[in-house]
Amino acid sequence: MPDFLGQFSTAVTPVLIEVKSSTSRTLSFRPDYLEKLQNYARLLKLPLLIAWKHHSAWTLFDAQQLVKAKKNFNIGFGKAFQHTLLCSLVGDVAYRIGAGAGVHLTFRKEKLVETVNNDDGFTETWMMRFEQFRCTDYNGHLIVDPENEIQSLFQTWDLKETQEHSPTHIVNSFVAHEDDGIQFAHTALVKLLAWETLDGETTNWRHLARKERVVRSIDNFRDALKLGLKRKVVFHILDIQPPEMPGFLSAKE
Repeated sequence: MPDFLGQFSTAVTPVLIEVKSSTSRTLSFRPDYLEKLQNYARLLKLPLLIAWKHHSAWTLFDAQQLVKAKKNFNIGFGKAFQHTLLCSLVGDVAYRIGAGAGVHLTFRKEKLVETVNNDDGFTETWMMRFEQFRCTDYNGHLIVDPENEIQSLFQTWDLKETQEHSPTHIVNSFVAHEDDGIQFAHTALVKLLAWETLDGETTNWRHLARKERVVRSIDNFRDALKLGLKRKVVFHILDIQPPEMPGFLSAKE
């Protein structure tokens, strides 16, 4: 039988969900294995969905999207992504931090501890004092009094680090770049949980599933993205829709 029975407010009926994890670009089901899942779904008269974790990204698609190859029933990650129901059914959302938005940490040099010569020149070790924290939007403008949600959105992104040196200061900048892709809320929440988890602790997913608030810094992720859009930190908010909505969803809408 499938792994989960799920009930969502966005659907007119519960759904059965079979969960798979694979780093291959193609997910494959043996005919006899898929037939058992489909028979169980037909017996209960419920839709059968496949949740596929590919590296850190999830897709959720109707099992009818599987196509028979020579022997097995397969689907590529590209097609699974195209037909994902995570946004429509679960409320997932994709977004992109605008290039140039980022955080900047300023440190004052107080005492030179050591200078080491090497093939590339030399390396200095300084005692420093933290002096300033700043956030900038994708136009490079200072964000005055950035909300916790804005700071947390930066924590979800793989910002690129650069350093600026002067005789008195070092500025560490962590900034989004033009060639960055998109991020999904479901992967962003995992990164936020990692920020909030102490060293040596493990994430208790069953405990989190029963909580109304998963992370401490954001109450509603979509609202945080809207705030980021207003603050010119978020550049795009995307709801991924399949080419054709399954009947159990379209009937609800």
